[in-house]
Amino acid sequence: MNIHPKVKPILYGLGVFLIYAILTYVLRLVFKVMPIDGEFLGIYSENDLLIGLLVAVVLTFSHERKKKLK
Repeated sequence: MNIHPKVKPILYGLGVFLIYAILTYVLRLVFKVMPIDGEFLGIYSENDLLIGLLVAVVLTFSHERKKKLK
């Protein structure tokens, strides 16, 4: 299956964000700490989503640069 080269980084970033969201959810369930201002599904605050987006962008950018160096 061939995926357009410009779509691959987007899928990679979405995967990173999804893993971040799942990990955040699991850690909140384990430690029983839910945000008071849970805006998205009552679990994630706006800061959580912004941090997840930032992590996804940085890791995707790093991954793409690493691929180009090889």
